[in-house]
Amino acid sequence: MLDRRHALLSLGTACAWPLLKSTTARAQSTLPDRDLDILIGVLGGGGTDTAARLIAAELQRRLGRRVSVQPRPGESGTTMARLLKQSPPDGSVIGFIPSTTLAARLAIKTGSFDPVYDLAPISKAGTFSLGFAVSPKIGVSTFEEYLEWARNGDSRRRRLGNTASDAFITVLDLIIERALGLTLEPVAYRGAAPMVKDLEDGRLPAAVTSITSLLEHHRGSRLKILLTSGTHRLRKAPDIPTARELGFPDLEMREWFAFFGPAALPAPLVDEWNRQIRSVLSNSDLASGLAQFGLDVDTSTPQELASQVKQILAAWSARIKKVGIQPAN
Repeated sequence: MLDRRHALLSLGTACAWPLLKSTTARAQSTLPDRDLDILIGVLGGGGTDTAARLIAAELQRRLGRRVSVQPRPGESGTTMARLLKQSPPDGSVIGFIPSTTLAARLAIKTGSFDPVYDLAPISKAGTFSLGFAVSPKIGVSTFEEYLEWARNGDSRRRRLGNTASDAFITVLDLIIERALGLTLEPVAYRGAAPMVKDLEDGRLPAAVTSITSLLEHHRGSRLKILLTSGTHRLRKAPDIPTARELGFPDLEMREWFAFFGPAALPAPLVDEWNRQIRSVLSNSDLASGLAQFGLDVDTSTPQELASQVKQILAAWSARIKKVGIQPAN
């Protein structure tokens, strides 16, 4: 089982590129014989960045080409999606995108990309839940205690950090408001690292984002996760209850990360990327490393991913409508 140290050692592969290039046999591939880029929609240092770099390191070893992770933060990840849409369809650039970014489009009125028509599905990478975390400085141990603490203070107590989708924050806010008369005040962050730092120091009382950006800091006591949106408790943190267990079934959400290319990416290159990605994700050491951050490996064919994109958009649209909001797109 890989621990945090072993996971970080995997990230060091890129630093040893000259040695790797001279000692690793190049896998047979029809991908471009050049450096390859994986775009992510958040700043470096968070769970999305870590997961992408772990996978990139394995792809680099397999392909014998430099595989770089390129953060392109902005607008809940949709800035990166627009850049991917405009990338050359030669297979040199793909995106590592969480399903929450696709859902964000439903809440952004100026959204300029359509995940169904503007992106080429390649493969799912894994599933994850969202986590609700609080600062250790506020002195609460349960979600019920947090709600009581937030309700019995000034508006600063109700600030809620967010690197996930605007749609999730909107739904969460309205569900809690309906149940307890408590209105949260979203605080947007472009990446998990500064948000975690503010939680640790007590400048931010609470936050919600992917469990992949929170779990290692929960174990290190830099923050405390009070609930997850998953259908079951985390294998790596079985002490954390689910939202359904706490009486919030509408917050039960199982999200995923997946790889996409620009819409015009030719089918042979889509299939080749799918083959290479699924091959490295079948590595048990990599799967164990990703599990340390709360990401459970789960791959797919391009066709299966295309179907799941439509399903996740339909599910989020229904969720938004249920709390009385008309989706923006």
